[in-house]
Amino acid sequence: MIFASLARQAIRKAGASPLKSAGFQASRAFATGGFPPPRLFDYETVTSNLTVGDAIDSVEEAFKALAKGKVDVPMPMHIGVDESSVAGPGDCHIKGGYVSGTTTF
Repeated sequence: MIFASLARQAIRKAGASPLKSAGFQASRAFATGGFPPPRLFDYETVTSNLTVGDAIDSVEEAFKALAKGKVDVPMPMHIGVDESSVAGPGDCHIKGGYVSGTTTF
């Protein structure tokens, strides 16, 4: 929810989709039909297009929507990563959410 808001701001400020400019295109529609494919942003794209003020505004809007009961936030998913020659030890927390009436999640 917060990331989606920040992503929309980054796209608006950058003026183009970083995926399209890199030659990536969605090859199929999602089964849900209404959701666009996820967009991925590297660190430089995010930091060069967003300010701390943008982040604060997005967090404030997200908490307002949450307080109004317009947000569905499932429990976070946790993935534990054992130590190996290529990764770990560590873990990953995956969090999602949906603001009612928005076109992204």
